[in-house]
Amino acid sequence: MQTMAIIGAQWGDEGKGKITDLLAEKSDLVVRYQGGHNAGHTIWVDGKKTVLHVIPSGVLHPHCTSVIGHGVVLEPENFLFELNRIKNVTKVTPDNLKVSETATVITSYHKLLDAARESQGTEKIGTTCKGIGPAYEDKIARRAVKVKDLFDKDILTRRLAVGYSEKAMLFKNLYQVEFPSIEEEVERLYKFGQSMEDYVCDTFSLIDNSLSRGKRVLYEGAQGILLDVDYGTYPYVTSSSTSASGIYNGAGIPNHKLEEVIGVAKAYTTRVGEGPFPTELFDEIGNTIQVKGNEIGATTGRKRRCGWLDIPLLRYAIKCSQLTSIALTKLDILSDLSELKICYAYEVDGKKVDCAYPGINLYNAKPLFKSFKPFKDDFTGKNSAELDQYMSFIQETLGIPVSIYAYGPDRNQIVFKKNLF
Repeated sequence: MQTMAIIGAQWGDEGKGKITDLLAEKSDLVVRYQGGHNAGHTIWVDGKKTVLHVIPSGVLHPHCTSVIGHGVVLEPENFLFELNRIKNVTKVTPDNLKVSETATVITSYHKLLDAARESQGTEKIGTTCKGIGPAYEDKIARRAVKVKDLFDKDILTRRLAVGYSEKAMLFKNLYQVEFPSIEEEVERLYKFGQSMEDYVCDTFSLIDNSLSRGKRVLYEGAQGILLDVDYGTYPYVTSSSTSASGIYNGAGIPNHKLEEVIGVAKAYTTRVGEGPFPTELFDEIGNTIQVKGNEIGATTGRKRRCGWLDIPLLRYAIKCSQLTSIALTKLDILSDLSELKICYAYEVDGKKVDCAYPGINLYNAKPLFKSFKPFKDDFTGKNSAELDQYMSFIQETLGIPVSIYAYGPDRNQIVFKKNLF
């Protein structure tokens, strides 16, 4: 096996970082293909916590090259801050961290627009206000600044000037916020460009050459499939292609195909921000899961909404990204609960629905539950019959195996049921 992808199978926050971190030990490249520093990947090693936002989760393995692909939107100041912080934890050099020269740059204008829209707009999306969406807007509108533009003040000035008058009008007349001049923004971005230039390269060719030489490439998603701009619960989504299709758009897999696509899912379901959530719990069980699971966003600091595992949503995620197996995380959080359930289908307009297709209004979906005898495992020995029954039901109803399961945040609390890489 030469290529593999780690993709969130829910609304994000599934624990992709720790799975990527473990598989990176056997990888030559770990590639981020979408999103920006709105992601938060938490990795625990020997009781020490590392939180990554835009730098790939392979960075804790110095032998592995971490690659930020061209589909990522990059905020240079944040990237340099994260880079300097991670250097205190592991060895990072331009040899093992690469940034695509054609990745889109998040500017001060994007962050200002994002925050103004979220605070003053009529529809709250639950954005992180980090400029992600507006940066992708400029990319699609062909007026973006690319990383390679940061190294030439004249080019940078011309690129920033495209669309500047429109943004200035919005800032002055609609949102009434202060904003930097083009000259100020050029100086700011150019300075950051000088600091990161050694890390920048043609990452498409890097991936191409690596695959041609038989290297193992692991692709890492930033958010979950249900937040995909096309496949997700629109409009409460992120602004990029979080599914497997985003790999082809945002990084490239030249002359190869994905051999394994692992969908990471919690043993229950969580969601941050607005949007429908059929299995959401508003009782003491939901509160227990939230507290026990420490369900607070690594990037936003917001509490996550919690609910039972949702099989129809996972079935949809499998179809969207051709998932080949599931990595089931946070099983320990469900241990010793007073009750245990899985949503196996919905009732919508009097009909039973077992897959959350886009045509279904999830606000009207009544979850149908199967109850299980709660398990009380401490995961120090053989799994209980109750735990095995819970995982077997998930595998049988989804039609793909659970290849990995995790009962804690550390590397030694993850079990591989399948030989990967």
